[in-house]
Amino acid sequence: MNDSEKLLAFIEWCKKKEMEEIIVRLSSETKGGWGNNLFLDFTTTRMIVSKKSFLRKFVDMGYIAGMAQLPYMLLSEKKDLSKIKKQSIINPADILKDNSSNYSIWYSDIQEFVIRKGVETKVTNMLGTMIQSNFLTVKTMANKYHFKLPVNKNGNFEQIIYWLTVVLPVSVSTTE
Repeated sequence: MNDSEKLLAFIEWCKKKEMEEIIVRLSSETKGGWGNNLFLDFTTTRMIVSKKSFLRKFVDMGYIAGMAQLPYMLLSEKKDLSKIKKQSIINPADILKDNSSNYSIWYSDIQEFVIRKGVETKVTNMLGTMIQSNFLTVKTMANKYHFKLPVNKNGNFEQIIYWLTVVLPVSVSTTE
């Protein structure tokens, strides 16, 4: 099996066992990392949006190309489990009960899912710094959600698109 087939088989296994597992996690940040800092957890059934803790804003390194630990172990040819965090199984209910500002977007409610590649330039020092970000828009019947995805924590644009199209049961559109 190739990687996408392995991941789809894992998702189907989770659904048959009535388990909800996080497959992909992306970081969303605004205002240079000081503003609205969120985790976007894509599970087998929904997208969970949760607020990062104050300390996590500064030490969060993100996942490898957004891949959560269990799917990463499934796909990795290097089985060095000592480098993978012990908190591999995350109960989505625990994520939601941590903070009242957290919420879920069920895949069945998504009408439109669009990722746009973007570049923003901000001068942060005398030499200037170019900060690259991607942008995610999720539209449901009731709401439209906008997220800014920093490239340095989520992998490159192509990796994000690839894994989201494998994981999500909805169409993923892209604009560049």
